Amino acid sequence: MTQQEQFPEVSAIADAVCSGNATPEQMKKLEQLLQGNVEAQQFYYDYINIHARLSATPKQGTAVVYRRITEELVIKADEPTCPEEQPSKVLEHQQPKENKNNITTKNMLLSLLAFIVIVASLFWIFAQRTSPLIIANIIDGKVTVVGQGDIQDNALLAGVYLTEQQVIIKLLDGDILRLGPNSLIKLFNNREVRLRAGTLSLEATTKTSTLIHTPAGMLHSNGSDLTVDLRYTAPRVTSGKNTVLVPARWRPKHFWPFNTNSDRVVDSAGSADGVMATGAIRVQGLVGQGAIKFDNSDNARIDLGNGGSTVRGTGSFSAPDGVTIETLIRPELSGASGKIQQIFRKDSGGGRIQLSFERQADHSRLSFGLFTLGHGYDELTLQLDGRDGRFSLADLTDGNYHHIAATYNADTGEKAIYINGKKQIFYQYPPGSKMVSGGPGSAMIGNTPRKRFWDKEAFSGVIDEVAFYDFALTEYAINLHLNNIKQGFNYYGLPANTSANNITLPERPRINLMPNTTYELSPTSGLPKKIIAN
Repeated sequence: MTQQEQFPEVSAIADAVCSGNATPEQMKKLEQLLQGNVEAQQFYYDYINIHARLSATPKQGTAVVYRRITEELVIKADEPTCPEEQPSKVLEHQQPKENKNNITTKNMLLSLLAFIVIVASLFWIFAQRTSPLIIANIIDGKVTVVGQGDIQDNALLAGVYLTEQQVIIKLLDGDILRLGPNSLIKLFNNREVRLRAGTLSLEATTKTSTLIHTPAGMLHSNGSDLTVDLRYTAPRVTSGKNTVLVPARWRPKHFWPFNTNSDRVVDSAGSADGVMATGAIRVQGLVGQGAIKFDNSDNARIDLGNGGSTVRGTGSFSAPDGVTIETLIRPELSGASGKIQQIFRKDSGGGRIQLSFERQADHSRLSFGLFTLGHGYDELTLQLDGRDGRFSLADLTDGNYHHIAATYNADTGEKAIYINGKKQIFYQYPPGSKMVSGGPGSAMIGNTPRKRFWDKEAFSGVIDEVAFYDFALTEYAINLHLNNIKQGFNYYGLPANTSANNITLPERPRINLMPNTTYELSPTSGLPKKIIAN
Protein backbone atom coordinates (compact mmCIF):
# COMPACT_ATOMS: atom_id res chain seq x y z
CA MET A 1 0.00 0.00 0.00
CA THR A 2 1.38 3.39 -0.99
CA GLN A 3 1.35 6.35 1.41
CA GLN A 4 -1.18 8.06 -0.84
CA GLU A 5 -3.48 5.06 -0.40
CA GLN A 6 -2.73 5.00 3.33
CA PHE A 7 -3.73 8.67 3.80
CA PRO A 8 -6.40 9.34 1.13
CA GLU A 9 -8.07 12.21 3.03
CA VAL A 10 -4.74 13.97 3.64
CA SER A 11 -3.83 13.50 -0.02
CA ALA A 12 -7.13 14.95 -1.22
CA ILE A 13 -6.86 18.02 1.00
CA ALA A 14 -3.19 18.47 0.01
CA ASP A 15 -4.29 18.56 -3.63
CA ALA A 16 -6.82 21.26 -2.77
CA VAL A 17 -4.19 23.23 -0.86
CA CYS A 18 -1.74 23.09 -3.76
CA SER A 19 -4.42 24.18 -6.23
CA GLY A 20 -5.58 27.00 -3.96
CA ASN A 21 -9.11 25.58 -3.58
CA ALA A 22 -8.97 24.37 0.04
CA THR A 23 -11.97 25.41 2.12
CA PRO A 24 -11.85 26.36 5.82
CA GLU A 25 -13.66 23.09 6.60
CA GLN A 26 -10.96 21.14 4.76
CA MET A 27 -8.19 22.97 6.60
CA LYS A 28 -9.84 22.21 9.94
CA LYS A 29 -10.15 18.54 8.93
CA LEU A 30 -6.48 18.54 7.87
CA GLU A 31 -5.41 19.73 11.30
CA GLN A 32 -7.39 16.88 12.90
CA LEU A 33 -5.85 14.30 10.56
CA LEU A 34 -2.29 15.48 11.21
CA GLN A 35 -2.63 15.87 14.96
CA GLY A 36 -0.51 13.28 16.76
CA ASN A 37 0.06 11.21 13.59
CA VAL A 38 3.76 11.42 12.73
CA GLU A 39 3.44 9.36 9.54
CA ALA A 40 0.57 11.53 8.25
CA GLN A 41 2.54 14.68 9.08
CA GLN A 42 5.58 13.40 7.20
CA PHE A 43 3.45 12.43 4.18
CA TYR A 44 1.75 15.86 4.06
CA TYR A 45 4.94 17.86 4.28
CA ASP A 46 6.73 15.64 1.75
CA TYR A 47 3.77 16.22 -0.58
CA ILE A 48 3.88 19.99 -0.08
CA ASN A 49 7.66 20.04 -0.44
CA ILE A 50 7.55 18.18 -3.76
CA HIS A 51 4.81 20.46 -5.08
CA ALA A 52 6.77 23.55 -4.05
CA ARG A 53 9.85 22.32 -5.86
CA LEU A 54 7.95 21.36 -8.99
CA SER A 55 6.19 24.73 -9.05
CA ALA A 56 9.38 26.77 -8.63
CA THR A 57 11.70 27.90 -11.47
CA PRO A 58 15.40 26.89 -11.25
CA LYS A 59 16.63 30.40 -10.47
CA GLN A 60 13.80 31.43 -8.20
CA GLY A 61 13.46 28.08 -6.39
CA THR A 62 12.52 27.60 -2.80
CA ALA A 63 12.84 24.70 -0.37
CA VAL A 64 10.49 23.82 2.46
CA VAL A 65 12.61 22.27 5.20
CA TYR A 66 10.43 20.24 7.57
CA ARG A 67 12.10 19.32 10.82
CA ARG A 68 8.93 18.40 12.65
CA ILE A 69 5.46 19.84 12.58
CA THR A 70 5.65 20.53 16.27
CA GLU A 71 9.22 21.79 16.38
CA GLU A 72 10.33 23.87 13.42
CA LEU A 73 9.30 24.72 9.89
CA VAL A 74 11.79 26.70 7.79
CA ILE A 75 11.14 28.06 4.33
CA LYS A 76 14.31 29.15 2.54
CA ALA A 77 15.82 29.65 -0.88
CA ASP A 78 17.50 26.73 -2.60
CA GLU A 79 21.30 26.69 -2.64
CA PRO A 80 22.57 27.96 -6.03
CA THR A 81 23.98 25.33 -8.32
CA CYS A 82 27.75 25.45 -8.53
CA PRO A 83 28.94 26.63 -11.95
CA GLU A 84 30.93 23.46 -12.52
CA GLU A 85 27.80 21.35 -11.84
CA GLN A 86 25.64 23.15 -14.41
CA PRO A 87 24.98 21.24 -17.63
CA SER A 88 26.78 22.45 -20.76
CA LYS A 89 24.71 24.66 -23.03
CA VAL A 90 23.88 23.52 -26.55
CA LEU A 91 23.15 26.14 -29.22
CA GLU A 92 19.87 25.60 -30.99
CA HIS A 93 17.17 27.55 -32.77
CA GLN A 94 15.06 29.47 -30.27
CA GLN A 95 11.86 31.46 -30.27
CA PRO A 96 12.17 35.27 -30.23
CA LYS A 97 13.35 36.57 -26.87
CA GLU A 98 10.15 38.53 -26.28
CA ASN A 99 8.07 35.33 -26.28
CA LYS A 100 10.50 33.50 -24.03
CA ASN A 101 10.54 36.32 -21.52
CA ASN A 102 6.75 36.44 -21.51
CA ILE A 103 6.58 32.70 -20.83
CA THR A 104 9.23 32.93 -18.11
CA THR A 105 7.46 35.83 -16.41
CA LYS A 106 4.16 33.98 -16.54
CA ASN A 107 5.74 30.84 -15.05
CA MET A 108 7.34 32.89 -12.29
CA LEU A 109 4.02 34.50 -11.41
CA LEU A 110 2.25 31.15 -11.33
CA SER A 111 5.01 29.66 -9.20
CA LEU A 112 4.90 32.62 -6.82
CA LEU A 113 1.12 32.33 -6.51
CA ALA A 114 1.31 28.58 -5.78
CA PHE A 115 4.05 29.17 -3.23
CA ILE A 116 2.03 31.88 -1.46
CA VAL A 117 -1.00 29.57 -1.25
CA ILE A 118 1.11 26.75 0.23
CA VAL A 119 2.79 28.96 2.82
CA ALA A 120 -0.53 30.54 3.77
CA SER A 121 -2.12 27.12 4.28
CA LEU A 122 0.72 26.00 6.53
CA PHE A 123 0.49 29.06 8.75
CA TRP A 124 -3.32 28.84 8.76
CA ILE A 125 -3.04 25.59 10.68
CA PHE A 126 -1.02 27.20 13.43
CA ALA A 127 -3.22 30.33 13.46
CA GLN A 128 -6.20 28.26 14.63
CA ARG A 129 -4.73 28.02 18.09
CA THR A 130 -4.94 30.75 20.71
CA SER A 131 -1.24 31.42 20.10
CA PRO A 132 0.90 30.04 17.26
CA LEU A 133 3.77 29.31 19.64
CA ILE A 134 2.51 28.75 23.16
CA ILE A 135 1.98 25.08 24.04
CA ALA A 136 1.13 25.16 27.74
CA ASN A 137 1.01 27.30 30.87
CA ILE A 138 2.66 26.71 34.24
CA ILE A 139 -0.02 26.51 36.93
CA ASP A 140 2.29 25.77 39.83
CA GLY A 141 6.04 25.29 40.25
CA LYS A 142 9.07 26.12 38.15
CA VAL A 143 10.80 24.55 35.16
CA THR A 144 14.19 25.11 33.52
CA VAL A 145 14.76 25.22 29.77
CA VAL A 146 17.08 22.46 28.55
CA GLY A 147 18.26 23.20 25.02
CA GLN A 148 15.42 24.26 22.76
CA GLY A 149 12.45 25.97 24.40
CA ASP A 150 11.38 29.29 25.93
CA ILE A 151 9.35 30.58 28.87
CA GLN A 152 7.28 33.75 28.48
CA ASP A 153 5.94 34.68 31.90
CA ASN A 154 4.26 31.35 32.75
CA ALA A 155 3.71 30.31 29.14
CA LEU A 156 5.77 27.46 27.65
CA LEU A 157 6.76 27.19 24.01
CA ALA A 158 7.69 23.93 22.27
CA GLY A 159 10.91 22.62 23.80
CA VAL A 160 12.58 20.55 26.53
CA TYR A 161 12.10 21.37 30.22
CA LEU A 162 13.45 20.06 33.53
CA THR A 163 11.68 20.19 36.90
CA GLU A 164 13.38 20.44 40.29
CA GLN A 165 10.22 20.10 42.35
CA GLN A 166 6.67 19.07 41.56
CA VAL A 167 5.21 21.14 38.72
CA ILE A 168 1.68 21.45 37.33
CA ILE A 169 1.34 22.36 33.66
CA LYS A 170 -1.86 22.93 31.73
CA LEU A 171 -1.81 22.22 28.00
CA LEU A 172 -3.66 24.71 25.84
CA ASP A 173 -6.24 22.05 24.97
CA GLY A 174 -7.04 21.74 28.67
CA ASP A 175 -5.36 18.53 29.88
CA ILE A 176 -3.28 18.96 33.04
CA LEU A 177 0.20 17.42 33.49
CA ARG A 178 1.56 16.85 36.99
CA LEU A 179 5.33 16.35 36.81
CA GLY A 180 7.37 14.92 39.68
CA PRO A 181 10.76 16.27 40.81
CA ASN A 182 13.67 15.83 38.38
CA SER A 183 11.35 15.08 35.47
CA LEU A 184 12.52 15.83 31.93
CA ILE A 185 9.78 16.51 29.40
CA LYS A 186 9.63 17.64 25.79
CA LEU A 187 6.58 19.56 24.62
CA PHE A 188 5.82 19.07 20.93
CA ASN A 189 2.39 20.68 20.78
CA ASN A 190 -0.73 21.05 22.91
CA ARG A 191 -1.61 17.35 22.49
CA GLU A 192 1.77 15.64 22.22
CA VAL A 193 4.63 15.37 24.76
CA ARG A 194 7.59 13.13 25.47
CA LEU A 195 8.59 12.07 29.00
CA ARG A 196 12.33 11.34 29.11
CA ALA A 197 12.80 10.94 32.86
CA GLY A 198 10.83 11.18 36.10
CA THR A 199 7.06 10.93 36.47
CA LEU A 200 4.04 12.34 34.69
CA SER A 201 0.38 12.17 35.66
CA LEU A 202 -2.14 13.32 33.10
CA GLU A 203 -5.49 14.63 34.29
CA ALA A 204 -7.87 14.63 31.33
CA THR A 205 -10.26 17.57 31.17
CA THR A 206 -11.38 17.06 27.58
CA LYS A 207 -12.43 14.12 25.42
CA THR A 208 -9.52 14.64 23.02
CA SER A 209 -6.50 12.33 23.13
CA THR A 210 -3.10 13.45 24.36
CA LEU A 211 -0.15 11.44 23.02
CA ILE A 212 2.67 10.69 25.46
CA HIS A 213 5.94 9.34 24.10
CA THR A 214 8.19 7.29 26.42
CA PRO A 215 11.39 5.27 25.87
CA ALA A 216 9.20 2.15 25.90
CA GLY A 217 6.59 3.33 23.38
CA MET A 218 3.60 5.66 23.08
CA LEU A 219 0.46 6.10 25.16
CA HIS A 220 -2.85 7.52 23.90
CA SER A 221 -4.96 8.97 26.71
CA ASN A 222 -8.20 9.01 24.65
CA GLY A 223 -9.78 11.46 27.07
CA SER A 224 -8.86 9.58 30.25
CA ASP A 225 -6.29 9.96 33.04
CA LEU A 226 -3.00 8.06 33.08
CA THR A 227 0.35 8.03 34.89
CA VAL A 228 3.86 7.21 33.63
CA ASP A 229 6.76 6.49 36.01
CA LEU A 230 10.28 6.20 34.57
CA ARG A 231 12.11 6.06 37.91
CA TYR A 232 12.28 2.27 37.71
CA THR A 233 14.47 0.17 35.41
CA ALA A 234 11.24 -1.20 33.95
CA PRO A 235 8.85 1.71 33.21
CA ARG A 236 5.46 1.67 34.93
CA VAL A 237 2.16 2.86 33.52
CA THR A 238 -1.13 3.31 35.36
CA SER A 239 -3.94 3.29 32.83
CA GLY A 240 -7.14 5.28 32.76
CA LYS A 241 -10.48 4.28 31.33
CA ASN A 242 -9.41 4.31 27.66
CA THR A 243 -5.60 4.15 27.66
CA VAL A 244 -3.99 2.59 24.59
CA LEU A 245 -0.35 1.44 24.51
CA VAL A 246 1.75 1.37 21.33
CA PRO A 247 4.92 -0.61 22.27
CA ALA A 248 8.27 0.37 20.81
CA ARG A 249 9.11 -3.18 19.69
CA TRP A 250 6.76 -6.04 18.97
CA ARG A 251 7.17 -7.19 15.36
CA PRO A 252 8.64 -10.64 14.58
CA LYS A 253 11.62 -10.84 12.25
CA HIS A 254 9.99 -13.86 10.59
CA PHE A 255 6.49 -15.32 10.62
CA TRP A 256 5.39 -18.46 8.78
CA PRO A 257 1.58 -18.97 9.05
CA PHE A 258 1.54 -21.81 6.42
CA ASN A 259 -1.59 -20.52 4.66
CA THR A 260 -0.46 -21.00 1.05
CA ASN A 261 -0.86 -24.00 -1.27
CA SER A 262 2.51 -24.04 -3.05
CA ASP A 263 5.77 -25.76 -2.17
CA ARG A 264 6.96 -22.39 -0.84
CA VAL A 265 6.36 -21.44 2.76
CA VAL A 266 5.80 -17.69 2.75
CA ASP A 267 7.43 -15.53 5.42
CA SER A 268 4.84 -12.84 6.19
CA ALA A 269 7.20 -10.68 8.27
CA GLY A 270 10.56 -11.05 6.52
CA SER A 271 12.15 -12.57 3.45
CA ALA A 272 13.03 -16.08 4.67
CA ASP A 273 10.55 -18.01 2.51
CA GLY A 274 10.90 -21.75 3.08
CA VAL A 275 11.11 -24.75 0.75
CA MET A 276 9.25 -27.91 1.75
CA ALA A 277 10.67 -31.38 1.24
CA THR A 278 8.40 -34.33 0.42
CA GLY A 279 8.04 -35.41 4.05
CA ALA A 280 6.35 -32.12 4.96
CA ILE A 281 2.69 -32.12 3.92
CA ARG A 282 0.06 -29.39 4.13
CA VAL A 283 -2.90 -30.14 6.39
CA GLN A 284 -5.70 -28.17 8.03
CA GLY A 285 -4.31 -25.94 10.76
CA LEU A 286 -5.61 -24.75 14.07
CA VAL A 287 -5.17 -21.16 12.87
CA GLY A 288 -6.14 -20.44 9.29
CA GLN A 289 -6.39 -22.89 6.44
CA GLY A 290 -2.97 -24.49 6.70
CA ALA A 291 -0.38 -26.20 8.88
CA ILE A 292 2.48 -28.62 8.12
CA LYS A 293 2.50 -32.30 9.05
CA PHE A 294 5.97 -33.86 9.36
CA ASP A 295 6.25 -37.62 8.86
CA ASN A 296 9.45 -38.20 10.91
CA SER A 297 11.43 -39.17 7.77
CA ASP A 298 14.63 -37.66 6.40
CA ASN A 299 12.44 -35.62 4.03
CA ALA A 300 10.40 -34.09 6.86
CA ARG A 301 11.78 -30.55 6.77
CA ILE A 302 11.35 -26.95 5.66
CA ASP A 303 14.56 -25.19 4.60
CA LEU A 304 14.48 -21.47 5.46
CA GLY A 305 17.92 -20.44 4.20
CA ASN A 306 20.45 -18.50 6.28
CA GLY A 307 18.76 -15.12 6.54
CA GLY A 308 21.17 -13.44 4.14
CA SER A 309 24.21 -13.85 6.39
CA THR A 310 27.84 -14.70 5.67
CA VAL A 311 29.38 -14.26 9.14
CA ARG A 312 28.16 -14.71 12.69
CA GLY A 313 26.29 -11.78 14.19
CA THR A 314 24.72 -10.77 10.88
CA GLY A 315 21.59 -11.63 8.92
CA SER A 316 17.91 -11.67 9.83
CA PHE A 317 18.41 -14.52 12.34
CA SER A 318 20.93 -12.49 14.34
CA ALA A 319 19.49 -11.70 17.78
CA PRO A 320 22.09 -10.28 20.19
CA ASP A 321 19.47 -8.76 22.54
CA GLY A 322 17.49 -11.96 22.96
CA VAL A 323 15.17 -14.25 21.07
CA THR A 324 11.71 -15.81 21.05
CA ILE A 325 10.62 -18.86 19.10
CA GLU A 326 6.83 -19.14 19.13
CA THR A 327 4.79 -21.94 17.59
CA LEU A 328 1.80 -24.26 17.85
CA ILE A 329 2.65 -27.98 17.87
CA ARG A 330 0.72 -31.25 17.90
CA PRO A 331 3.35 -33.96 18.50
CA GLU A 332 2.64 -37.59 17.69
CA LEU A 333 4.00 -40.78 19.22
CA SER A 334 4.54 -42.48 15.87
CA GLY A 335 8.24 -41.63 15.78
CA ALA A 336 10.74 -44.06 17.27
CA SER A 337 11.83 -43.35 20.84
CA GLY A 338 15.38 -42.22 21.53
CA LYS A 339 15.31 -39.62 18.74
CA ILE A 340 15.56 -35.85 18.88
CA GLN A 341 12.72 -34.15 17.02
CA GLN A 342 13.60 -30.63 15.91
CA ILE A 343 10.87 -28.01 15.99
CA PHE A 344 13.18 -25.18 14.90
CA ARG A 345 16.94 -25.04 14.48
CA LYS A 346 19.34 -22.39 13.16
CA ASP A 347 23.05 -23.22 12.77
CA SER A 348 25.78 -20.61 12.50
CA GLY A 349 29.11 -22.26 13.18
CA GLY A 350 29.08 -21.61 16.92
CA GLY A 351 25.88 -19.63 17.43
CA ARG A 352 23.17 -22.27 17.23
CA ILE A 353 19.53 -21.71 18.24
CA GLN A 354 17.43 -24.83 18.78
CA LEU A 355 13.98 -25.79 20.04
CA SER A 356 13.47 -29.56 20.09
CA PHE A 357 11.38 -32.39 21.50
CA GLU A 358 12.89 -35.69 22.61
CA ARG A 359 11.17 -38.93 23.61
CA GLN A 360 13.14 -41.65 25.35
CA ALA A 361 11.90 -45.02 26.59
CA ASP A 362 11.83 -43.82 30.21
CA HIS A 363 11.50 -40.05 29.88
CA SER A 364 10.74 -37.21 27.47
CA ARG A 365 11.80 -33.58 27.38
CA LEU A 366 11.53 -30.24 25.60
CA SER A 367 14.85 -28.45 25.08
CA PHE A 368 15.78 -24.86 24.20
CA GLY A 369 19.41 -24.20 23.32
CA LEU A 370 21.38 -21.09 22.38
CA PHE A 371 24.87 -19.59 22.50
CA THR A 372 25.74 -16.69 24.84
CA LEU A 373 29.01 -14.78 25.20
CA GLY A 374 31.02 -16.06 28.12
CA HIS A 375 28.91 -19.20 28.56
CA GLY A 376 28.94 -20.91 25.17
CA TYR A 377 26.14 -23.18 23.98
CA ASP A 378 23.76 -24.44 26.63
CA GLU A 379 20.33 -26.08 26.61
CA LEU A 380 17.47 -25.44 29.00
CA THR A 381 15.69 -28.79 29.42
CA LEU A 382 12.09 -29.23 30.55
CA GLN A 383 11.39 -32.76 31.76
CA LEU A 384 7.91 -33.82 30.63
CA ASP A 385 7.20 -35.83 33.78
CA GLY A 386 4.03 -34.11 35.06
CA ARG A 387 5.65 -33.27 38.40
CA ASP A 388 5.48 -29.93 40.23
CA GLY A 389 3.03 -28.50 37.72
CA ARG A 390 5.09 -29.47 34.66
CA PHE A 391 3.52 -30.91 31.52
CA SER A 392 3.73 -34.64 30.98
CA LEU A 393 4.31 -36.50 27.72
CA ALA A 394 0.66 -37.53 27.79
CA ASP A 395 -0.37 -33.88 28.13
CA LEU A 396 1.70 -32.83 25.13
CA THR A 397 0.61 -35.70 22.90
CA ASP A 398 -3.12 -35.63 23.68
CA GLY A 399 -4.05 -34.84 20.06
CA ASN A 400 -4.54 -31.12 20.69
CA TYR A 401 -2.42 -28.19 19.61
CA HIS A 402 -0.19 -26.64 22.28
CA HIS A 403 1.30 -23.14 22.25
CA ILE A 404 5.06 -23.14 22.82
CA ALA A 405 7.21 -20.05 23.42
CA ALA A 406 10.95 -20.25 24.16
CA THR A 407 12.46 -16.91 25.19
CA TYR A 408 15.80 -15.39 26.16
CA ASN A 409 16.24 -11.81 27.40
CA ALA A 410 19.85 -10.62 27.27
CA ASP A 411 19.14 -7.61 29.51
CA THR A 412 17.79 -9.68 32.38
CA GLY A 413 19.61 -12.90 31.54
CA GLU A 414 16.43 -14.99 31.85
CA LYS A 415 15.92 -17.99 29.59
CA ALA A 416 12.49 -19.65 29.76
CA ILE A 417 10.07 -22.14 28.18
CA TYR A 418 6.31 -21.51 28.21
CA ILE A 419 3.58 -24.02 27.36
CA ASN A 420 0.05 -22.70 26.85
CA GLY A 421 1.00 -19.37 28.42
CA LYS A 422 2.50 -20.79 31.61
CA LYS A 423 6.20 -20.56 32.42
CA GLN A 424 7.32 -24.17 32.90
CA ILE A 425 11.01 -23.64 33.57
CA PHE A 426 13.64 -20.89 33.49
CA TYR A 427 17.36 -20.36 33.99
CA GLN A 428 19.11 -17.17 35.09
CA TYR A 429 22.28 -16.06 33.28
CA PRO A 430 24.17 -12.94 34.44
CA PRO A 431 22.22 -9.88 33.23
CA GLY A 432 23.63 -8.42 30.03
CA SER A 433 24.80 -11.77 28.58
CA LYS A 434 24.53 -11.16 24.84
CA MET A 435 23.64 -13.89 22.35
CA VAL A 436 25.80 -15.10 19.50
CA SER A 437 23.58 -15.94 16.52
CA GLY A 438 23.04 -15.33 12.83
CA GLY A 439 25.79 -16.47 10.51
CA PRO A 440 25.92 -18.57 7.33
CA GLY A 441 24.29 -21.74 8.69
CA SER A 442 20.81 -22.67 7.49
CA ALA A 443 17.61 -22.55 9.51
CA MET A 444 15.01 -25.32 9.38
CA ILE A 445 11.56 -26.11 10.71
CA GLY A 446 10.90 -29.76 11.56
CA ASN A 447 14.47 -31.00 11.16
CA THR A 448 18.16 -30.20 11.50
CA PRO A 449 20.19 -28.37 8.83
CA ARG A 450 22.83 -31.12 9.13
CA LYS A 451 22.07 -33.51 6.26
CA ARG A 452 23.64 -36.59 7.85
CA PHE A 453 21.16 -36.34 10.74
CA TRP A 454 17.98 -35.76 8.71
CA ASP A 455 16.73 -39.28 9.42
CA LYS A 456 17.56 -38.98 13.14
CA GLU A 457 16.14 -35.56 14.08
CA ALA A 458 12.91 -35.23 12.05
CA PHE A 459 9.74 -34.07 13.77
CA SER A 460 6.67 -36.29 14.01
CA GLY A 461 3.37 -34.42 14.08
CA VAL A 462 1.95 -31.05 13.03
CA ILE A 463 3.48 -27.59 13.39
CA ASP A 464 1.55 -24.36 12.83
CA GLU A 465 2.21 -20.58 13.10
CA VAL A 466 5.98 -20.34 13.62
CA ALA A 467 7.36 -16.90 14.56
CA PHE A 468 10.95 -15.79 15.20
CA TYR A 469 11.68 -12.60 17.20
CA ASP A 470 15.01 -10.89 17.89
CA PHE A 471 13.92 -10.02 21.44
CA ALA A 472 12.15 -11.76 24.31
CA LEU A 473 8.37 -11.62 24.36
CA THR A 474 7.01 -10.91 27.81
CA GLU A 475 4.70 -13.34 29.59
CA TYR A 476 1.88 -10.84 29.15
CA ALA A 477 2.46 -10.70 25.37
CA ILE A 478 2.68 -14.48 25.14
CA ASN A 479 -0.72 -14.81 26.79
CA LEU A 480 -2.12 -12.03 24.62
CA HIS A 481 -1.09 -14.07 21.55
CA LEU A 482 -2.58 -17.22 23.06
CA ASN A 483 -5.89 -15.45 23.73
CA ASN A 484 -5.97 -14.23 20.14
CA ILE A 485 -5.54 -17.84 19.00
CA LYS A 486 -8.39 -18.99 21.24
CA GLN A 487 -10.65 -16.35 19.68
CA GLY A 488 -9.93 -17.60 16.15
CA PHE A 489 -7.30 -15.03 15.14
CA ASN A 490 -3.57 -15.37 14.59
CA TYR A 491 -1.06 -14.19 17.20
CA TYR A 492 -1.50 -10.55 16.21
CA GLY A 493 -5.28 -10.40 16.17
CA LEU A 494 -5.56 -10.66 12.37
CA PRO A 495 -8.10 -12.87 10.58
CA ALA A 496 -6.89 -16.45 10.69
CA ASN A 497 -7.73 -17.37 7.10
CA THR A 498 -5.81 -14.51 5.51
CA SER A 499 -3.36 -15.79 2.91
CA ALA A 500 0.27 -15.44 3.97
CA ASN A 501 0.88 -13.39 0.83
CA ASN A 502 -1.76 -10.87 1.95
CA ILE A 503 -0.95 -10.61 5.66
CA THR A 504 0.19 -7.08 6.50
CA LEU A 505 1.40 -6.86 10.07
CA PRO A 506 0.55 -3.46 11.57
CA GLU A 507 3.50 -1.11 11.99
CA ARG A 508 2.11 0.18 15.28
CA PRO A 509 -0.18 -2.26 17.09
CA ARG A 510 -2.51 -0.78 19.67
CA ILE A 511 -2.92 -2.61 22.99
CA ASN A 512 -6.01 -1.61 24.97
CA LEU A 513 -4.92 -1.58 28.61
CA MET A 514 -7.34 -2.62 31.32
CA PRO A 515 -8.78 0.45 33.10
CA ASN A 516 -7.16 1.71 36.29
CA THR A 517 -4.38 -0.88 36.22
CA THR A 518 -0.66 -0.46 36.90
CA TYR A 519 1.58 -2.27 34.43
CA GLU A 520 5.31 -2.89 34.40
CA LEU A 521 6.67 -2.57 30.86
CA SER A 522 9.66 -4.27 29.28
CA PRO A 523 12.44 -1.67 28.81
CA THR A 524 13.53 -3.56 25.68
CA SER A 525 10.23 -3.84 23.82
CA GLY A 526 7.74 -1.68 25.70
CA LEU A 527 5.37 -4.67 25.93
CA PRO A 528 3.60 -5.17 29.27
CA LYS A 529 5.55 -7.54 31.52
CA LYS A 530 3.15 -7.93 34.37
CA ILE A 531 0.32 -6.28 36.26
CA ILE A 532 1.44 -4.72 39.54
CA ALA A 533 -1.90 -3.48 40.83
CA ASN A 534 -5.49 -3.04 39.69
